[in-house]
Amino acid sequence: MSEELRTALRELGERMPATRLGSDPWMVGRRQRWRAAWRTGVAGLVAVLICALGVPAILGGSGAGMPPAATGAGVPERISLPWMWQATVEQDPPGSASVLFGGGGLGLRGSDFVDHEGKIAVVGRGGDYRMLLYGGSESTAGEDVQLSPDGRYVAHVPGTDWLTVTDLTDGSDRAYLGPSNSDCCATPVSWSRDGASLLVVEYDPEATRYDASGWGRDASRLTLLEVTTGATRILVDDLGDRWSLRTASLAAFSPDGSRIAATVGDRLSLLDRDGRMLWSRDLGPQRKLAGNGAFTADGSRIAVADLEGCLSGCDSAALAARTWTVTWLDAATGRDAGGPTLAPVRGQALRALGWRLGIDLVAVRYEAEPGNGMPEGTGWNDTGYWESGRVQLIALRPDGTTEVLLDPPDEVWSLDVARDLLEAGSFGAPATEPRPFPARPIILLVVVPPVLLITVVVGVPLLWRRHRRRRSAPPMADPPWPV
Repeated sequence: MSEELRTALRELGERMPATRLGSDPWMVGRRQRWRAAWRTGVAGLVAVLICALGVPAILGGSGAGMPPAATGAGVPERISLPWMWQATVEQDPPGSASVLFGGGGLGLRGSDFVDHEGKIAVVGRGGDYRMLLYGGSESTAGEDVQLSPDGRYVAHVPGTDWLTVTDLTDGSDRAYLGPSNSDCCATPVSWSRDGASLLVVEYDPEATRYDASGWGRDASRLTLLEVTTGATRILVDDLGDRWSLRTASLAAFSPDGSRIAATVGDRLSLLDRDGRMLWSRDLGPQRKLAGNGAFTADGSRIAVADLEGCLSGCDSAALAARTWTVTWLDAATGRDAGGPTLAPVRGQALRALGWRLGIDLVAVRYEAEPGNGMPEGTGWNDTGYWESGRVQLIALRPDGTTEVLLDPPDEVWSLDVARDLLEAGSFGAPATEPRPFPARPIILLVVVPPVLLITVVVGVPLLWRRHRRRRSAPPMADPPWPV
């Protein structure tokens, strides 16, 4: 380098301003490393949340996700348990439903402290799963929660009204008052085939009578509700103690809706819509109206389920060994009548829903809950929530064979099916898995604890490292350059 160039560079350097650094460049570097570590931790947390929430949203419930049914509406070939936080009908209406079901497990029963004791799953015809929630008591699909024949409405008792009908297409509710403008209490029994009328059992819990053992008894009556107008009419003034009613065999509409078969004790009667009795006969303790679908498709006969097996004081083994055989009554006279010989059904109970293509009797078969026998001297209902085990939807054919139409998971203890699909024989539609979103706020009970855990796992080591470095860092000497 020439002397001239060396002199020029020295003069240029002397004219440049001195470089000024922060008061603690080492701490600046530490802060940058700290921010980088937190960015890494947050990125890991986000990744975990995506795995915890995003993957289930893509895959659905317990198995690989399936798109909603692309074929025509029908009862799905398979149903699955809903998510604990499954969205409600009010949040996101599923439209007309194919199936209702209830039972046990987190998806179908909760605690009122954090959730709802009673839950009924609604399966829309597009494959969406939504929930009806009931605080304070468990509910049974097909009995105290009933799907209308066209699958659009659900009749139920949410706990504040005499009876409520929910529209599944928009989530709206319509509340009904009883015969004396009372707002308590009733449970649905059976829809008319056209969906215009509804049979209900009405009772007054404030009039409970207690016997010597302390067992409470509520008088009940059968009432006809006109769904469009809200008009009510008492058909049977005394059904007996509501806690002793066998809900599966209370009443059934004829196909044209003009007649009603009603059970009072061991007697079965045929009534008109004004409550006038057309005939009545004693069936005895072993014969029961087969269900709210007991009338044959042409209305000429009524199906009766004959019980062979234990009737009272039964243990779970005796209940499981019960056998039900369908026989027939002439709908015009009430006398025994001939009809197809259907296969006997083994199980705790049988409840007829209707007729597939006017030929096959479709029914729900109830299994006994292991270890859950029938206590003596108290109300016991063989299709009730606490008494029932798992259920199956079956078809009894005139050729004596039985077909399983739907075999739900073991946690499903009650079931209802839209009658229009049943009568059309629309079974075996493609199944969908429940999707976790949209969700109810209770999802936070599932998401927040792992988020807090991950935050602690990631954050505590970072804080400890920061504290350790701060204590072990040497004091900074004055910089060797002018400031």
